[in-house]
Amino acid sequence: MEIGADTNVLLVGATGGIGAALAAGLRETRLTMLSRSANGIDLTDEASVMEAAEWQDGPYNLIFDATGALEIAGRGPEKSLADIDPGAMQAQFALNAIGPALLLKHFGPKLSTDRPAVFATLSARVGSIGDNRLAAGCLTAPLKPR
Repeated sequence: MEIGADTNVLLVGATGGIGAALAAGLRETRLTMLSRSANGIDLTDEASVMEAAEWQDGPYNLIFDATGALEIAGRGPEKSLADIDPGAMQAQFALNAIGPALLLKHFGPKLSTDRPAVFATLSARVGSIGDNRLAAGCLTAPLKPR
């Protein structure tokens, strides 16, 4: 997909570190930006996502989600099985997995149908074997063939 001045882009998470860098790189496009701090979109609340989608016209050639978080409420990813906290894990899944799915559910219909269109999402490194070797190894060990 070639991105140029005639590309309609929706950037969600535009005020975070990665989102702000993407916004700077996409400034020559027809860029619409959403974020929790600027527009109040909350990816953990379906009504908030649905309401934000209702205000967007589209069609978009690119919808880019840059909302992932590695640390929520002071809790980062687990480094061992003993560190698992169900509430913290639920908050991570709500933002980093369910949130992008809600975006796709409500903003997907706003993707262009007459030109190539892409929905892209970045997430935090939750579950990354590189970042979370011990817990990931413990959790995947039973799945390895014997």
